[in-house]
Amino acid sequence: MSAFTRSSRYGGGQKLLDGLLSALRHAGLIGLPAAERSEDEVRLKAALSRSGWKLTDDGQLRTVTGADLETGGRAALDETLERLRGSGADPALAIGTAKDLLEAVAKFVLEELGMPVAKGMDFNAIWYIARERLGILPDKVDQSLLGYKQIRAIHQSSWTIAENVNELRNLQGTGHGRTLPTGVSEDLALLVVREACSVAEYMLQLLEKEHGR
Repeated sequence: MSAFTRSSRYGGGQKLLDGLLSALRHAGLIGLPAAERSEDEVRLKAALSRSGWKLTDDGQLRTVTGADLETGGRAALDETLERLRGSGADPALAIGTAKDLLEAVAKFVLEELGMPVAKGMDFNAIWYIARERLGILPDKVDQSLLGYKQIRAIHQSSWTIAENVNELRNLQGTGHGRTLPTGVSEDLALLVVREACSVAEYMLQLLEKEHGR
């Protein structure tokens, strides 16, 4: 299954939403060029952004929180990867969702390999065990491989990214009562999201290739 396969779990609510947006676009109320954009559309975009949604310039709705990471399984993870990569949400929300995705992926790996996550297990422990089960701990890299040092460093970097996304979320992302970042620009948040998505996708691809899950 491709990491960019769109989930089919939308249902009637999504069809209704798509119909409403289509009607608004055809009526010329949203999706207009910047010079013709109404104040109502600007206010609508701002209100949606505060709830984790983005109304694009062409009148499409996007979100980084549209999938149930806890219960949706692989389809939800794939959907969130796709949505998060194209997200234009505020930095705090993007970082918070990137962390949630990484944690959900590590839990998914363990559950698929027959090791349910113990209650109270923290982010670092979940990720360590998931990496160990997928054989990507740096000290497990075969030293006879050409490029061994580089492969080891890349595997270490994948964990460094996950660890720092988690810590950054605790400092500047959503959660713990925070709603706005204090020092993360949109450009930096986009870099965080892209790196987190790359690591999450790598883990899912390894799981699928090595274990058929």
